[in-house]
Amino acid sequence: MRLSSILFTTLSALSLGQTVASAPLTFELKKGQEECFYTLTSDIDCDITYYFSVQDAPKNDYEISYKIFGPANHQQPIIERSNERQGEWAFLGDDKGEYKFCFEGGKHGDKVVDFEIKYDCKQNNDARSKNREERKKLRNLREVNTEAEDLQTTLDDSIDKIERQLHMLESNMNYYLARNSRNHLTVKSTESRIGWFSMYGILLVVGMSAAQILVLQWFFKQSRKNSV
Repeated sequence: MRLSSILFTTLSALSLGQTVASAPLTFELKKGQEECFYTLTSDIDCDITYYFSVQDAPKNDYEISYKIFGPANHQQPIIERSNERQGEWAFLGDDKGEYKFCFEGGKHGDKVVDFEIKYDCKQNNDARSKNREERKKLRNLREVNTEAEDLQTTLDDSIDKIERQLHMLESNMNYYLARNSRNHLTVKSTESRIGWFSMYGILLVVGMSAAQILVLQWFFKQSRKNSV
């Protein structure tokens, strides 16, 4: 499982450039066991998106737990969630390398889970990237080995991290705005269909009632003729 997942992601990265969109997969999460999947990013500062949904579970127990580990440390998770039925989230992969996604379904029975990972490592020439490059140039022009330089370097790194997090927050907000619009259109379409189905149902009931009345009238007429 691990080798095929890593191989698929690597080949996708070579064929698609810096954008990887893996096909969703469905797997069985065994009772009391942990199932892990891996994706290999080709650069730093990649936007990693993952989706999962529990499709089948015994005794109506659809909740699972999962952990996400970064390339720097596969022992300490960077993200950890418990008692989740489904989710679609994104985070910024600061480091280049292998990210591990581990799922645990509890002890009540086997569960069927849909899962998908995709990431985007495209480096856009936006304001955030330009600001980071300007700070690097200014940092190279300054004298090194001074306390002020160390403080400035730490400050620049903190600003870079804040900008990356704000960029990720903006991406998530745009994504949820688009998804909310789609859901709203789906709800409106469903409401319209419910109205039409209700009208069809009423007409069908009226038609069936009229047909039953006609059949009963015909039956009684035939009975009277036979009795005479």
